[in-house]
Amino acid sequence: MKKLIPLFLAGALMVGMSACGGSSAEPSTAPTGDSGASGGSEYDDIKIAVMLSGPPTDGGYCQQGADGVRAIQEKYGLDDSQVAIIDSVTTADDARAEAENMAAEGYKIVFGQGGQFAEYFSEVAPDYPDTWFITNGGAVTGENQFPMCMSTEEGGYVCGVLAGLLTQSGIMGTIVSGDYPSFTKPGVGFALGAKSVDPSNVVKFSVLSAANSNEAYETIQSQIQGGADVIFPNADEGNSGAIKAVSESEGVYAFGVFGDYISGAPQQVAGNMMVDAPGAYVAAFESVMNGEASGEIQYLGMKEGIISFQWNEELKATLPEDVVAAAEQAIEDIKAGKVDIPNEYEIGETGTEVYFN
Repeated sequence: MKKLIPLFLAGALMVGMSACGGSSAEPSTAPTGDSGASGGSEYDDIKIAVMLSGPPTDGGYCQQGADGVRAIQEKYGLDDSQVAIIDSVTTADDARAEAENMAAEGYKIVFGQGGQFAEYFSEVAPDYPDTWFITNGGAVTGENQFPMCMSTEEGGYVCGVLAGLLTQSGIMGTIVSGDYPSFTKPGVGFALGAKSVDPSNVVKFSVLSAANSNEAYETIQSQIQGGADVIFPNADEGNSGAIKAVSESEGVYAFGVFGDYISGAPQQVAGNMMVDAPGAYVAAFESVMNGEASGEIQYLGMKEGIISFQWNEELKATLPEDVVAAAEQAIEDIKAGKVDIPNEYEIGETGTEVYFN
């Protein structure tokens, strides 16, 4: 059974929902709001859906998926009846059933916000060749299925280059709240960027038991006490605890990851690594509509404008010109394809540990 959730309730719902996943609610299809389009476009018969493992208003990963289809709706003037958000899909059976329902109803694209949906979609996709099944992450491909791979390792690399130039101790630290390649790859990029400046640089790597702010705070405190003076936290809700630990420590720099954390330590957060998840959804949609999509992994990084580095402009103004120039050059080199940074699939083959001290 599907429940319809009007968009005007989204703001109110957001206050009470903070985590993606873990909900036992039945999958629901929610309209995304009135786009204001008057119809009559070439997209009038196009329907798209996104499947989430949690609520579309969690303020985090699941909301990125919801925002992705909303971005498509806004850019291409889709009506509410053409866009569906299927939330709180937590079992394989539900995922397969919902995917088949959408395809049978004539949806052009069914997105899955998370690599876990790739395997489920692969069991449905062959029976519905006119529907594209696209996942954010995952490794399964097919004639009408591919994953979007946001190259967050590129943003990590830029932060690592800057860290390698800022460190005084030659020791840096990073944390993650999940030890799997799609999550650890920004930290791998960070380590490689730091070592590109000086191969003797040490990058401490810690895996949290959960995305917990208190655990992140304590882990970063420990890394700092062990000599780390630049921190790259990638722990979702735990990032706030990490930045708090940095703010209480003199002579320590940090980076925001997947969000703006400058205000948490304005004299210490050098900048933020940002991901334009809605932009990735739009890019995938356009590749299908213009006939460029294929059953291959679609990599989306700095060149495509999906991954970016956002400077703390006030702190940037205090840095030596050659330090700023080196970070900017790293960005240009990545866009030009001059830097080889392993993606999540390559990291999966080698393991994460080989990149850290």
